[in-house]
Amino acid sequence: MRVQDTVDYNHVLDRHKAIHERLENWRRWVTVRPHGWQTAPMFRMYQSKARQWEAPVIQNPVDTLDAVLVEKAVSALPEKHRAAVRWSYVHAGNPVAMARSLAVSKQGLADLVEAGRTMLQNRL
Repeated sequence: MRVQDTVDYNHVLDRHKAIHERLENWRRWVTVRPHGWQTAPMFRMYQSKARQWEAPVIQNPVDTLDAVLVEKAVSALPEKHRAAVRWSYVHAGNPVAMARSLAVSKQGLADLVEAGRTMLQNRL
């Protein structure tokens, strides 16, 4: 019988809180949104009337200047750390597939994200 070890990829160390906030701002700036070509032409501009019943979501505005600085710092990271940080904040897909593509374990992926945050904290 094989025991599955769980890794919390959302855990942020206390010393990384400041860089985590900047990376969250960067995530909101860099997030890829769906384009119109993914829907049928007649539905591209459609907006549902059901939105009027939902409470509005008020978000903090994106600090574009800081996001550009973070993007430059992220792009200067070593390849594995850069891919791990981009996966953690932007893509957030399957951790097993990402760990396999980087040739590390699941804990190794979490360690790469943590080390990437430390490098970014030292550079910014």
